Amino acid sequence: MFLDPIELLDILGNENRRRILQLLSVRPFYFNEMAKRLDVGPKAVIDHLLMLERAGLVECYQEQGRRKYFRIAQKTTLEVSFSPHSYGVTAYRSENAPRGESKMMAQDLKLLRDELTHLESERREMRKALEEIESKEMEVMQTAAGAAQSYARDLLESEILVALLSGGCRSHDLASRLEVPETVVEDRLKKLEERGAVQLRGQEWSI
Repeated sequence: MFLDPIELLDILGNENRRRILQLLSVRPFYFNEMAKRLDVGPKAVIDHLLMLERAGLVECYQEQGRRKYFRIAQKTTLEVSFSPHSYGVTAYRSENAPRGESKMMAQDLKLLRDELTHLESERREMRKALEEIESKEMEVMQTAAGAAQSYARDLLESEILVALLSGGCRSHDLASRLEVPETVVEDRLKKLEERGAVQLRGQEWSI
């Protein structure tokens, strides 16, 4: 069936006809049911349905002698485009969609595929870089822990220095982490400070 885009614009210009199409996009309805849902008189609903049916937008069917139902006939697309120098209206059924649209969709899919491939490649590179960083971090931590043990004069000093490798910490938190009385931890920190190994900034001790 030929679709007149200007006629379709006129048909869809009526709010109640648009509401009927919106309702039928959910499921088929019979006209009395639509009249109640839309709060529109049955006669007006019938007139709107006949106009929509003549335009090929809706169709009716009857199930084994029961009431007559209406439903969307088939997918229809109405396109309106305008610019300072042009104006155009196009209407077509889904099976008559312009080939250019299918071609454009295929091109879009290829572009999206290429982007996904690129992102996957970047993700693999980032994962490799992260693994290298984690390996280097572990190596440096082991070297630093060994240096702390060599510098410390006892086991507690060594544990304090290793704990501070991860960042500044209060004496109270160090005592809780090492399960040692805070006064003992503070004594070791002051001795380490005298030797230039740690320093107090505010309330936090750091290397």
